[in-house]
Amino acid sequence: MPPESSAAPGAPSAVEKITLVCCQTTTLEFADTTLTIEMSDENMRISKGGADAINIVLKDQKVPYKLNILGSVVLEEQKLGDMDYADYFSVNWEDEFSAPVIVFKKPPLRIARVYTKGQRIELGIENVAGYRVEYSDGVVANFDRKSNGGFEFSFSTGFYGNFAPGDDGSYTLTFKGDKLRPDEEEYRSQSKFIVSRSKYTGNMLLILEEDAIVEIK
Repeated sequence: MPPESSAAPGAPSAVEKITLVCCQTTTLEFADTTLTIEMSDENMRISKGGADAINIVLKDQKVPYKLNILGSVVLEEQKLGDMDYADYFSVNWEDEFSAPVIVFKKPPLRIARVYTKGQRIELGIENVAGYRVEYSDGVVANFDRKSNGGFEFSFSTGFYGNFAPGDDGSYTLTFKGDKLRPDEEEYRSQSKFIVSRSKYTGNMLLILEEDAIVEIK
């Protein structure tokens, strides 16, 4: 039988930190406020609705005569209106080649990322229990991390299986789904993702075939 998710809706998250990955927006819901983060290559915008926002800009601090610190960076905050995030999380952005990391000071109630078709989820890039994916047409999928470093997944279409890592660094994908007739609409895809692999980290990549909202467990 496919695995079932044990996540409790509305409960404080046990997630201590997340990576700000490539997506449309990341929404952080806390008990007393909701903050939205938008990312570009060298700029992060944190807002809570209206004109209240903080832009965090990555600034190069290159020192020509000290090669060992070439490429080190600092962050510059540009505050717009009545906006602050310091009570909720801190931002760790090591250099221009790495993704920024949000470290929580208060546990969020919900962490959600908005993705568009063609964007990717990188499994294993952050230490979280799993992901809940809700596609724009209502199909829901759960990806749950296993103790061996792999993931189990289960779709509301009846499609389920797992990614299992091997000793040689490879992954094995095992899945089960219904055999559909070619004239059925769902024949396009039961899973709605394309499997690939990051050439930089070796993690599994799920390339979305539809727009989706992804909640971190």
